Amino acid sequence: AVVSTQSTGELFIDASKWKSLKVLRLARVVRILKLVKKNKRLQLIASVMWNSLGELGLLIIVWGMCVTVAGSVFYYIESDRNDNVKSGIDGLWWAVVTMSTVGYGDITPNTSIGKGFATIFFYLSMIFLALPLTIIVGAFSKQYENRKTWSLAKSNKGRQC
Repeated sequence: AVVSTQSTGELFIDASKWKSLKVLRLARVVRILKLVKKNKRLQLIASVMWNSLGELGLLIIVWGMCVTVAGSVFYYIESDRNDNVKSGIDGLWWAVVTMSTVGYGDITPNTSIGKGFATIFFYLSMIFLALPLTIIVGAFSKQYENRKTWSLAKSNKGRQC
């Protein structure tokens, strides 16, 4: 039964038969996306992100290369003396966690060379995490200047005789 009464007298609805209606929850997300069409500032942000995709894509490729190299070096340094590093995948996992500054602590270096490498890699990772911000801010500044110039040209067009 879809509606039944429990022993306490409360109304109970069995939602297991309505699982297909969960798709309708996506309508809420679509409503949020409609805001972008109406708000010029959100359009500016969307335009900036769209124009920065090339640079951000390249940054993701470089990030993957850094993770691969650092994970391999970490595995080479720590595999003989660290019980937590059993394969190259463990080294890659350590590099991803370290480079994203999450730092779960499940894999840590035991050797002094490994600790030194981890320290250098961590500080380089912090610099690397700042790069997307500079790309987006630069694109935002350029887009804002373009819109400002276009707006001035549009307003001056009506003043000329």
